[in-house]
Amino acid sequence: MGFLWTTILRWVLPTIPELISTVRNMKKQPQVQRQAAEEDLIGRIEQMEKALELQSHINTALTVQLQQFQTRLQVLTFVAIFALVLAIIALGIVFLR
Repeated sequence: MGFLWTTILRWVLPTIPELISTVRNMKKQPQVQRQAAEEDLIGRIEQMEKALELQSHINTALTVQLQQFQTRLQVLTFVAIFALVLAIIALGIVFLR
């Protein structure tokens, strides 16, 4: 039983810090936009283009991480349901004999 939980924790938990760091990076973006407002118009436009490119990259990375996380949770759910079915079958065999 302990092996199962350690395997699950080693497999699912590493994606959570990646998600948290990506969201933190997204929160830092308004600071960059505030600094750009102080520059001239051309500088602001270039800064906005860079910010949009960075946000696009962060959104893409976050989407990939969330898809990986969803896939791992789907596999984990399948394994848990399969284990539950096996446990019910085992209990049925034990009590019906």
